[in-house]
Amino acid sequence: MIPEYLNEKIQKSYEVLKLAAEMSKLYYQEPLIITYSGGKDSDTVLQLAIDCLNFADFEVLNSHTTVDAPETVYYIRDKFKEL
Repeated sequence: MIPEYLNEKIQKSYEVLKLAAEMSKLYYQEPLIITYSGGKDSDTVLQLAIDCLNFADFEVLNSHTTVDAPETVYYIRDKFKEL
């Protein structure tokens, strides 16, 4: 069971993501872009988006910088295969 204070933060995150997706469609006629680095913060935002948005409402983008550890690059590749 999720503690109430954490559930409130999750719900607020859903609201922000939904608003951002709506604004992206309204102003740019494009889905919301979620940048992804393979880190824990990116995984969290991605999971929140998956939980509250339709897949047509967002796209996930990664910029390969060549400075990431090989393990991170493999993880990102695996994550994009899942998506």
